[in-house]
Amino acid sequence: MKIRLTLAVLLIQSTISFAQPDSLPASPYRIHRSYELAGSGVLLGASYFGFRKLDRVATLDAAEVAKLNPVRINAFDRPIASLNPAGFETAQKRSDLFLNLSIASPLLLLLSKPIRHDALDLLGMYATAHVVNNLLYFGTAFSIRRARPLTYNALLPLDQKTGPAKSNSFYSGHVSFSTTATFFGAKVLTDYYRIRGWKRAAIFSVAAVPPILVGVNRMKAGKHFPTDVLTGFLIGAACGIGVPEWHKFRRKTAGLAFRPEVSFACQRGLAVTYSF
Repeated sequence: MKIRLTLAVLLIQSTISFAQPDSLPASPYRIHRSYELAGSGVLLGASYFGFRKLDRVATLDAAEVAKLNPVRINAFDRPIASLNPAGFETAQKRSDLFLNLSIASPLLLLLSKPIRHDALDLLGMYATAHVVNNLLYFGTAFSIRRARPLTYNALLPLDQKTGPAKSNSFYSGHVSFSTTATFFGAKVLTDYYRIRGWKRAAIFSVAAVPPILVGVNRMKAGKHFPTDVLTGFLIGAACGIGVPEWHKFRRKTAGLAFRPEVSFACQRGLAVTYSF
């Protein structure tokens, strides 16, 4: 773990040192700090109640657990339902550790002076990425009831298979949140310094390591199936990359305007203007 983190820091530091210009480059994003930072902060705070509500909705009782049959699980996911419970607690702790490290990983961007100069704007965009991720997660997890792998496990006592947060397996929020964070950091770094080619691929490869470790340990903890983890990874990557890309697009089209036009002959049209 320490080796992986050291490699990640060295890679980012060397990339920044190699690409550091004499003057501060302009931000590649168009961000409205006033409402993105405050609005996203409020929504992230409100999500606490969403998670509490989801845990209650995802409750399983003994009768529901009795109806679960591992044979009905698809062949790809089925092996996770029969893991040795002895390793559940350790894997749970590891997944939480890797998740927390992932959430904090964008702080490494502050090693860069240009990025540090835009820290508040980027904080607003980072919060927005997690808000979008949370909305997608809640929309899915509240509507899809999938029992966690541990609820099928014959080696686990019934009291550990019933209760709250037992039927919200799809999809993995831990993996999704982790991937949003690390891919956001990779996206911002490569956008600011216009990094392409093998260096860009290397940075995103490093960014994929923490979410993979989160996913592996969530499965070993009996909390998620492989398909839950893969789905969480893809959605998290889309949020971590997509939100900065959307702000980048907004900056490129900031001078583009559309205006309806009506002539004296009552002919209607659309005027397109672009300000340089």
